[in-house]
Amino acid sequence: MAKLTLSNEITPSDLLPFDLFTVTDRTVATALVPIKNLEASTSMINLLLRNIGWKGYSFKDVDQVTKIGYNLAIDITGNGLTEEDAYKLWIKQFKDTERRFKEVFVLDTVSQSQYDGMLSLYYLTGDWTTVGSEVRNFKLYDYVKNRQWNYVATAMSNSGINRNMRQLEAKVIMLADYGVMKDRSLIRRQGLQEIAANYPTRMLDDTSRAQAEYVYYAMTKRFLPYMSESRQRILSSQLNK
Repeated sequence: MAKLTLSNEITPSDLLPFDLFTVTDRTVATALVPIKNLEASTSMINLLLRNIGWKGYSFKDVDQVTKIGYNLAIDITGNGLTEEDAYKLWIKQFKDTERRFKEVFVLDTVSQSQYDGMLSLYYLTGDWTTVGSEVRNFKLYDYVKNRQWNYVATAMSNSGINRNMRQLEAKVIMLADYGVMKDRSLIRRQGLQEIAANYPTRMLDDTSRAQAEYVYYAMTKRFLPYMSESRQRILSSQLNK
């Protein structure tokens, strides 16, 4: 059987027709700003949070790495993370990453949406110069340096890994389209619903179950179904002092 070989280059005929779509905010998409004066927009932060999602207890991701909160690879062996605590840890980590991004990015000026899309790629992958997989990998450095944003966005849209997120970033870059905002209160509510749905059998281990019990009671003042009475007394004592 012949081996399928995919090109790692974007040609003019490959370019996606972003010009057929409406630019949500032309100033955000095109006005150049010194990168030192830019910060991740509220819209970009919200896009990241609602796609990452919050878990108050430890879990393993697709690469079998233990995570917690907003996909944080940190060691939490105690009471888990409420959404508020998880957000505080996440935003600190994100801002630290943003500072590193500014140090390594090739352009001195970009638009807000270009900044947001490239920062998101860097935060989630650790690299803004390349996108894709071993099967198909696109080098972005020259496209970015030459401000060929349609090439950058096309490459991201054709990425084989985390393609949905790369397509969202491409829409941000080209159209300043951040999608529909989701308030953190809704993210919080969805996370609590997931805890209730997964408890107790679909938790990683006893530590995860204990974290879920603690976080759920701390945030709702209700006990999860099937909790033992002794555990209920312990949580009530801990959190109602």
